[in-house]
Amino acid sequence: MLRMSLDMVVLRLHEERLELLLETRDRPPFAHSWQLPSLRIDEALDRDLDAAQRRLLAEWGLGHCYSEQVCTLGNLERDPRGWSTTLVYLCLVDPDVEVTHGCWHPLSNLPGLSLAFDHVQLIAKGLERLRIKSRYSTLPLHLLGPEFTLSEVQRAFEIILQTPMNTAAFRKRIHRADILVDTGRKRTGKQRPAILYRLESPCCVMFDQVMHGAEA
Repeated sequence: MLRMSLDMVVLRLHEERLELLLETRDRPPFAHSWQLPSLRIDEALDRDLDAAQRRLLAEWGLGHCYSEQVCTLGNLERDPRGWSTTLVYLCLVDPDVEVTHGCWHPLSNLPGLSLAFDHVQLIAKGLERLRIKSRYSTLPLHLLGPEFTLSEVQRAFEIILQTPMNTAAFRKRIHRADILVDTGRKRTGKQRPAILYRLESPCCVMFDQVMHGAEA
């Protein structure tokens, strides 16, 4: 019997590192291995793919987070029980999101984890989508929460793209894109007060030029 499922690569930016949401699989095959948030499509519950995606997000407490479909993968080898197909989604959450189950793992720890099925490949697909779109869109801002400073925006891009950026050029690039709204509030602390911004659109907005123009 053909198996059709959804698998979601859920990422957050926490303490200046990307972290991935995983849970322990409690049944064969791959019992006790780590796996991505996933569900099998249920013909009785899921009228379409959007309904299945909403059900998966709701089960994990991720209903208000940004998500997009990355790819579809299917073959005879990915599941030892037989042919299966999965739709892979990328989901970005803010650092304070409260998930209903699973736990967070720094990406740097993944090589030491035993992952179920082909989830190593699925994670790579999700990260590739994030890094490619971070060069020309506002996608990284969905990892920052509802309000953020320009320094936090720049640091998010640097962590994802794994490269430092020229601060003056980066801020000029961001301001020219006209994607942020000044909230009228400031963040105070050890550093000088910094203006808090929010993203003007809840969707992923494209830049008119690639972000590498702001790299050092």
